Order: sequence, then structure tokens, then C-alpha cells
Amino acid sequence: MVFMRMSCKFPYQGHLEKADVFGYTTKGIPGIEIVGLGKHGRQMKEKFIYLSKERGIRYPHLRYILCVEGEIEGKKFKNEEFRYLELPLLLMLWKMADVLPIYELTDCFAAGKISIQGEIDYLQLPLKTQEHLFHELGQESVGIPKLIAPRQMPVSPDFGHIHLEELLGPTFRENLHA
Repeated sequence: MVFMRMSCKFPYQGHLEKADVFGYTTKGIPGIEIVGLGKHGRQMKEKFIYLSKERGIRYPHLRYILCVEGEIEGKKFKNEEFRYLELPLLLMLWKMADVLPIYELTDCFAAGKISIQGEIDYLQLPLKTQEHLFHELGQESVGIPKLIAPRQMPVSPDFGHIHLEELLGPTFRENLHA
């Protein structure tokens, strides 16, 4: 069994809302389940399956449960802001399946939408917002909080910076929109 968690934020009505995502695997019926997003979870699950199959990514035959904790289900989204949770959820799924070359995601932050073509629209965070986020995450972190972001994105010197291009590999490099 694998257990994992990660902090996220998504834009909602002009400010950033916090959501924690966590996941685990079981030896139950193989598949992917996304909990906490209501009707939006099914769409994300199918997108993750499609993107994985299109790239030839194979998972160990386990049940992958991804959970979003926060007040999301009752929110009325105008511009699909919840989609900024796609990147952290996909990173978590691929890490649990041993697809990503990263040791742990616990002290990491990521936010971005992923198109069905694999294009990533990363949530732009001004340096001032990053500093606030660093202090918020730093209270929960064991190590130095790390921002998973495109290489060209300016990152506060407080954060560690994991380049999204290197983490996801060549299949996403040309499709990254920062």
C-alpha cells in the first residue's frame, strides 16, 4: 500500500482556495477513483486514463484512490477553476504508480489544468503570493517546501524548485504553457 498527500490551491471568486489532496493504493479491484470533486471527478479520471494510455503508461494492477479535501463539491464554479487540481492529482496518481522520478510529494505544491492534448496551463503565482504560500506550507512541511513549476516561471528563493518539464519527461515538454 502506498500513501501520499500534497497541498494545492485553486482560484475561486478572485482568491486562492486551499485544498489538500491525498491518495492511497489498495489491492482491491484495479482502477482509479477520485473522491471529493462530485461530478467533476469522473471527467478527470477518464482524462487521466486517456493521457496515460496515449503515452503508453502502464500502472501496477492496484486500486488508486485520490481524495480532495476542502469545500469543493458545494461550490459554483464559473470557469472550471476546479481544473487547477488536475495537475496535482495526475502527479499523485503517476507517483503512486511509480511513473515519476520523484521521491515524495508531501512537501510539494503544484496547480495546473491539463488539456486532453496534454497541454498544461500552470497556475501563475506572483512572487508575493508564493511567499505567503511558502509560509503557509512551511508550517506543515517536514523539509523545505518545493514548487513544481515550469523552468521559466520565476520562483521565490524560499522555495525549492522542481522543474515540471524534467518531472513529466519529454511527452509534455513542448506542451507546457506558463
